[in-house]
Amino acid sequence: MARPSPSDHNERIPIGERIASHAISDLLKGVTRHNAPGQVLAGVTLLAIAIPEQLATSQLAGVPAFAAMIAFIAATVAFIFFGSNPIVSVGADSTIAPLFAVALLRIALPDSPQYYAVVAATAVVTGILVMVVGLFRLGWLADFMSVPIVTGFLAGIGVIIVVHQLPHALGVASGGDSLLQRLASLGHHWGQVSGWSTGLAVATLGIMVVGEVVNPRLPWALAAVCAGAVLSSALGLGHHGVQVLGSVSVGWPHWRLAWFSLHDWGVIVTTSLTLVVVIMSQSAATARSSADEIGVADDLSRDFVGIGVANVAAGLLGTIPVDASPARTTVSQLAGGRTKLVAMVAGGGALLLSPLAGNARTIPLASLAGILLFIAGRLVKVSRLRSIWRTSRVEFVFALVAVVGVIFLGVELGLALAVALAILAQMWRSARPRMVELGRRRGTTSWEPYDAKSVEGVDHVLAIFFDEDLFFANAGVFRRELHDLMHQHPKTRHVVLDAVAISDVDFTALATLGQIARDLDHEHITLSFARANEALRRSLASAPDEALRGLRNYDSVDAAATHVMRSN
Repeated sequence: MARPSPSDHNERIPIGERIASHAISDLLKGVTRHNAPGQVLAGVTLLAIAIPEQLATSQLAGVPAFAAMIAFIAATVAFIFFGSNPIVSVGADSTIAPLFAVALLRIALPDSPQYYAVVAATAVVTGILVMVVGLFRLGWLADFMSVPIVTGFLAGIGVIIVVHQLPHALGVASGGDSLLQRLASLGHHWGQVSGWSTGLAVATLGIMVVGEVVNPRLPWALAAVCAGAVLSSALGLGHHGVQVLGSVSVGWPHWRLAWFSLHDWGVIVTTSLTLVVVIMSQSAATARSSADEIGVADDLSRDFVGIGVANVAAGLLGTIPVDASPARTTVSQLAGGRTKLVAMVAGGGALLLSPLAGNARTIPLASLAGILLFIAGRLVKVSRLRSIWRTSRVEFVFALVAVVGVIFLGVELGLALAVALAILAQMWRSARPRMVELGRRRGTTSWEPYDAKSVEGVDHVLAIFFDEDLFFANAGVFRRELHDLMHQHPKTRHVVLDAVAISDVDFTALATLGQIARDLDHEHITLSFARANEALRRSLASAPDEALRGLRNYDSVDAAATHVMRSN
């Protein structure tokens, strides 16, 4: 018997008990005198990446620059205490920022008190929902976001980021709500493109691209932003049409109770539900991959609780929803991060540096746009889309629907449409499975699909394989296809069903099997099973139809065929 994994053991302990017992004790778990300096250095590296990324993400979210830094600090502290994975970095994230920014435009204008209140409320609601997912171990819901759908979804977000950031990168005014309106506005202002802004954006993007090739562990984003700020200040680029970040308020926002209409709450809740799905998918993938890389047991339930608490904390501080960042987590891992000391250094450093945030006012928006264009490029995974195309054209269509849907229908509708299509396609496949006739390979006891060469039938025996679970949606298909095969083999006296692919049956399927057994018995034809699992055998043994309770199960198709032939 396989030894239970630490993750299996963790799942048997109540999540609340795990959080209470580990929240304090594992803060410095794994930290030694020998590795502490390396963990501190990894924390400094993470901080150097996080600062410009959080400032850039604030532009996506439509909030003041310092708001994202507050979100990073609050989320980092919350996850240190309530999360499990030692190196996952939680904070404002470029994946979810455009999701709520676009969705909440329906009820509030960016950079308005109403918008800030709505965003904070969304963070709190999102956090509560993610906490529920963790406490009740509902992480399996994220599995409905298949890899092709997530790939297409992120690619759509990447396109949205590009369209939103091009005006900043080119130094022109932006306008319009939809993608087409923004592109039209961009074309209208094309003659006003600023060479300085474009140069800064291209230079920043170039530094990011080259830096990732040279050494992704170095803080290239911070270097590019600092260089842009110095250049802007030294040359007075603000007088040459280059937009800068401007005044950065370093005061901590105060949470205010805001009254929202039922319509507002409807938008907040639907937006939060969308964020929960994305957060679950991205956080699960990030936590699992990083846990594998550093060799620790993953505890997704506790990680979801940690991310939920992080969102609630961010919302109560009046800032934006947060998520686990694959990019920052990878940076932490590559820098040698293995303990929570990394996050403690990064979060503490951000807190200590927060009074200096006012110095960020000279950062050109074009430089931040260059960083976001780089992030957008990472979201559009062309190689994975090619792989999906080569593997399954149907699933490539799902990815394409996600891309187009997110771009033109909005985040919620686009994502919902892609997921709904994938579920319907899976239901269609399950309802239209294949029934395969089997034959014995010459000179062996192996039974394979009958269309293979060197496979022969056995007189009076019809062996069949059904490649899906048998349930109400495909029970009728099973009966019809068996009926057709019986017509093709009128001399059949024994039917053997290879049930290895059937995990269990529902009431409708049992009733159908019972009717088939009675029909076959009326024609003096036997029905038996091969390789039925324990659950299926129990269902047959307790079936209300007496015709099923006496059916035999064999260890193999060959054993069944041999026995029924000998019994003649």
